[in-house]
Amino acid sequence: MPVLTKTRLLTPGPTDVPADVLLEMAQPIIHHRTKQFQAIFAELSERLQRVFLTSEPVLTIAGSGTTSFEAAQINLVKPGSKTLTIAGGKFGERWQDIYDTYAPTLGITENIKLNVPWGEAVTAAQVEEVLKANPDISVVTLVNSETSTATAADVQAIAAVVSKTDALLIVDGITSVGTLPVKMDEWGIDVLVTGSQKALMLPPGLGFVGLGKRAQARLDEVKPTGYYNLDLRKWLKSWQKNDVPFTPPVSLIRGQRVALEMIENEGLENVWARSAALAKASRAAFTAMGLELISKSPSDSVTGAFYPEGVSDSAIRNGTRDNHSVHIAGGQDGRGASWKGKIFRISNMGYVDAGDILATMHAIETELNAQGQSIKPGTAVAAAGAVFAQG
Repeated sequence: MPVLTKTRLLTPGPTDVPADVLLEMAQPIIHHRTKQFQAIFAELSERLQRVFLTSEPVLTIAGSGTTSFEAAQINLVKPGSKTLTIAGGKFGERWQDIYDTYAPTLGITENIKLNVPWGEAVTAAQVEEVLKANPDISVVTLVNSETSTATAADVQAIAAVVSKTDALLIVDGITSVGTLPVKMDEWGIDVLVTGSQKALMLPPGLGFVGLGKRAQARLDEVKPTGYYNLDLRKWLKSWQKNDVPFTPPVSLIRGQRVALEMIENEGLENVWARSAALAKASRAAFTAMGLELISKSPSDSVTGAFYPEGVSDSAIRNGTRDNHSVHIAGGQDGRGASWKGKIFRISNMGYVDAGDILATMHAIETELNAQGQSIKPGTAVAAAGAVFAQG
């Protein structure tokens, strides 16, 4: 029998969903071509703008964060131009793969890949150098918080560089929006994308695309080629009428409205501060247990560490789940590194509090000791608790 009976979902997506959101999604289904749905959708769109910190449209698309990011990529590249895709982890590599796949259809002349070591963040200077050498780049893709490596990039500095060129900056904010400070309008981010299943405290199924003024102008300039459902022009036209072009996941939209209301009631800056405290406590606990952090530029959304030599990934994660009801995530393999079985990661975003982190640290410490490590019982909880005690 598990030591704890409350399940704690500390994976970096999907994340836990608050009870009030689940209850809202359990309400009777309504038809989407009604004034009732349009009123709900209008409120959702306004709340999304406040979380994205933008006065521009934030489109709600049926599908995952990947669906929404793919839509942004394929709609905004100029035929006969180059793209710059930045990767320092699994998800940055995914955005590279998308342009490789669509290159013949979209008329991309070259997909320039700027790769940095996993666990490190690309710099604005590196991006500027590539842009100066390739003035015909029309789109730059950047991961703000790389989930696979728990690493954060300096989006503000990179946006300042890209905004001086004709290129549009598409930012993967899938584990940053609602957790890290991301200021779309103030920083000049052209496109900001996120998904429902991370910091926005909803099950998977919705993707969101914030479109800045330069991106909207590009939509008018580029003719859609080789896609239909992912044509952002259709979604933007419907958004302007508080509507959607195709049948939406109505219950998810209702639930997302409630989740965003919870974020606003807490206060967006307070949410950022809470996530930062949870991440700081997590890093302190890992370090106290003698674990090496996986990132040299850590994100406050996700925290990860390398396993000590000889420790089994499956034994640790199965142990935390079966003996403590705590679910954590393992590592992933990609072109830049092979981290499957070598690392583990936990979430510091969304519906997570100090109690969840303390329980998780106790579980990890206990299972590491069961695998032959010699960690003084209570070390991890004491380190995390000391951070929380600082206020």
